[in-house]
Amino acid sequence: MSDNNRQFKIQDTVPVRTIGIETERENLDFQHRPPHRYAHVWFAPRPTPVSRLAVLASVLPDSIDDDTLLNWMGFKPSNRNPDDSIAEHVRNKRQTKDQRSGSEHEHYGYRKIWRYTPSDTEKDEIHNSLENTWDGELPTVLDATAGGGSIPLESIRYGLPTIANELNPVPSVVLKALLEYTRTDVDLTDDIIKWGNEIDSRAREELQEFFPERDDEKIQTYLFAHRVTCPDCGLKVPLASNWWLDRNRGSGKAVRPRVNDESDHVDFDIVDIPEDVERDEFNPTDGTISYSKMTCPRCHVTLGSDSLKEKLQEDDFDYQLYAIYYDTYTSGGCEFRKPEEKDFEAFEKATEFADSDVDISTSLTESIPSGEKTTELRRNGMTEWRDLFTPRQLLTHHTYWQKFEEVKQEIQDEYPEQQAESILVYLCLVADKALDYNSRMAQWDASQPKIGHMFAGSDFAFSWSFVEHNLTVEDHGYDWMLSNIAEDVYGGVRELLENSDAPSEVLQGDAADLSIDDGDVDAVVLDPPYYGMIMYAELGDYFYVWMKKYLKDIIPDFFNSTLTEKEDEAVANKSRFEGVESDELSKKELARREYERKMTNIFEEMYRVLNPGGIFTMMFTHKETEAWDTLTKALIESGFVVTASHPVNTENQHRVQQAGRNSADSTILLSSEKRDLQRSEPTLWEEVKKDTQVRAQEKVKQLESQEAEFTKVDMMLASFGPTLEIFTKNYPVVDDTGEEVSPQTALDEARGAVRDYLIEQYLNEGIRDVDAKTEWYVLAWFVFEAQRFPYDEGRRLAVGVGENVDSLKKENRMWRTKSGDIVLRPHGDRVQDVNKAPENRSGRKPVDPDSLSFSTALDKVHAAMHIYEAKGATEAWNWMNDRNCGSDPSFKATLEGLLRVLPHDHDDWKLARDLEAGETGEMLDLDLDSSIFTNDEDDEDRQGSLNDF
Repeated sequence: MSDNNRQFKIQDTVPVRTIGIETERENLDFQHRPPHRYAHVWFAPRPTPVSRLAVLASVLPDSIDDDTLLNWMGFKPSNRNPDDSIAEHVRNKRQTKDQRSGSEHEHYGYRKIWRYTPSDTEKDEIHNSLENTWDGELPTVLDATAGGGSIPLESIRYGLPTIANELNPVPSVVLKALLEYTRTDVDLTDDIIKWGNEIDSRAREELQEFFPERDDEKIQTYLFAHRVTCPDCGLKVPLASNWWLDRNRGSGKAVRPRVNDESDHVDFDIVDIPEDVERDEFNPTDGTISYSKMTCPRCHVTLGSDSLKEKLQEDDFDYQLYAIYYDTYTSGGCEFRKPEEKDFEAFEKATEFADSDVDISTSLTESIPSGEKTTELRRNGMTEWRDLFTPRQLLTHHTYWQKFEEVKQEIQDEYPEQQAESILVYLCLVADKALDYNSRMAQWDASQPKIGHMFAGSDFAFSWSFVEHNLTVEDHGYDWMLSNIAEDVYGGVRELLENSDAPSEVLQGDAADLSIDDGDVDAVVLDPPYYGMIMYAELGDYFYVWMKKYLKDIIPDFFNSTLTEKEDEAVANKSRFEGVESDELSKKELARREYERKMTNIFEEMYRVLNPGGIFTMMFTHKETEAWDTLTKALIESGFVVTASHPVNTENQHRVQQAGRNSADSTILLSSEKRDLQRSEPTLWEEVKKDTQVRAQEKVKQLESQEAEFTKVDMMLASFGPTLEIFTKNYPVVDDTGEEVSPQTALDEARGAVRDYLIEQYLNEGIRDVDAKTEWYVLAWFVFEAQRFPYDEGRRLAVGVGENVDSLKKENRMWRTKSGDIVLRPHGDRVQDVNKAPENRSGRKPVDPDSLSFSTALDKVHAAMHIYEAKGATEAWNWMNDRNCGSDPSFKATLEGLLRVLPHDHDDWKLARDLEAGETGEMLDLDLDSSIFTNDEDDEDRQGSLNDF
């Protein structure tokens, strides 16, 4: 409780389902996102709905009802039934959106809320409520780890005094551009375009000879492959995982390699599939690279990953241009063509020029340090930042920077200092956008077709084939990026902020050492660094080295080091402890401790700057208990007590990190208050344990009653909030021996309570009576709702059922490893082939289908699936009858459990369904609800929410 008993909306109920629906609308609309999202690549940006909710609910009183809050947030449906609340209206519209006849915003009755800025009248109403709550003043909001700026932007839009701090100089520049430069009296949109066009015009003139075109074309993109020489036959092999140019459900346009034996060279023809060639004759999906191994198209010799990387490290490779994507003046459409001799000559000419030019050949020579993410660059032969570009790409970027330098003084002479700085920074953002689309790491997306971002994921994923974006091309090059930055970003954000006169400040520095007086902040709202998921500084260096060239004399305080600051960065970076780990302390544990120490320092600083009656709201999106334990310890040690928590479905399933694997879909909003730093008498864990179990299950029931549609992982995460409330209020907590209990123990207890409740509600009761190994396998599918999930989470689940997760892999072959994650194995990976003689069967597969008894119920079910698939229904009936499957409760419970938990497009689910049907089904006589066999057509790749069962 705060000093003056002030209670906030965030500490009451909030409309999480409504915010989740609106977030989904924003995430799925790739063409019309908030303008600040287009300013610059940064990692894990927060959507507008959850950012706005976090800010407003943290400062408004708990007397504000949900409809009032949603109305102030911009939910103003024109077609709402007066008898429905806004939340009910939004939920109903979400359920019927596929049946709509008009546009999406007509269906919902309002445009996406990111477009909404409160009017002066409504802002006065909000401010009156705030002033009544905050002793006549408007509360000051601080985001100490502001990143891409979603939180402070929303705070300013609602007229609140705002402070944004960021350690990394790259997003710090973006914050200044968004929050400061857009709020001047003079609109500089036309000026940014004017000087950008001047840069573009001068650069085009110099670069024209290196980008020749036909008279009727505008070349947008050059498609390249890295190329190495086959050690056996001498063929120069272009490396690509596939040859698609424009793909649509297996048909489309592709390049077809053609080996030229006379020159040890591979040529290419552009073909239409299947008009020119059938897939059985040429399959564009089959490239020369598969699983990092090269296969020579002439002699079929393979070259392993290590050998390929060795060639890259020794600079024993070059590039092959294999297709050109261009816009035609005559038809106005885009086409592909083969490169011509003049295209090859222009690239060679650019290479010779770049190699001989002193400035270019000595540019960007900063070494790439070894790190968690940068190590992959070094393994692929990239040791300096210049190595991420072909010579022509480097020449292009360097030329545009030179032209920026030429106009810089002209701009500074013509405009007042602040305006000149604004124009120059926005011109730098144009250059940075070009960097995202034009490097050896930028990939071609044949599904659109278009250039893909270099940072599609939060890593330096190497691409064997890549694209070169022609920045000099009219309408699609630098001028397109200029228009996007000047009109969409600068102009768009300026429009969003034009009604706000709120004071704001952008700080650049360590969040643990802010230049803010004690108690000057009323609400801290932040999204902390993502533990070990994103290495911001390592990734940011790619842009930093270029930004430093552009802006070092414009914002010198931001660019006074060779690369970005990494020592003060609060992330769990294992690479920093290379060589200092021991048997007792692994790199992972050392990184965890370092993250906890740094987050504690940050939270202690939040405690210092927060006034006694203030509130601290933190967003956290992480599914691993370890990350939560670390963050909770930091909160406790810095003097906070958790007072409320809310899960909001926010994550974009189209992100590379999310797609195809189990991930937390929700952001948890944790609100905390300052507590007395004097340690109270310890509380016994046995007194806290029961309350933890009850509160965890109550949270899940509450979410179900709200029809919140969270995954089971998110249900468990949602239980962490009330668990931490109990734990922090009773801190310190000790066991009966006096040993202090960690937050992780409480979180595991909450996880177990939620798991038990979900099993009771949604799984067949017989699962509790099967052997522990089978129970783990079924529960893993049930809880994680994906075939792949983090190892540590699988280990915790195994502990919960009394099993060792590693023995489940080694002895039972129930799962395999992929990039440190667990991947559950289907029956085909576990059961020996019954059609082979016993002596010819794979000894790696532990399940013998000829056995009459099995060590686990899962083995028996998987064996039955194999018999059905290999021998048919009659043989399966005989096999099952011989093994008494019809009277085996464990077999029946396991089969039913798999029917309930496996995705309907999984081959094992289909086999389980077939076993339950026909004569084998009559033998088993399972009493199943028909809903088990109803597929969720809206989500083919994963199971639905709890409400789908």
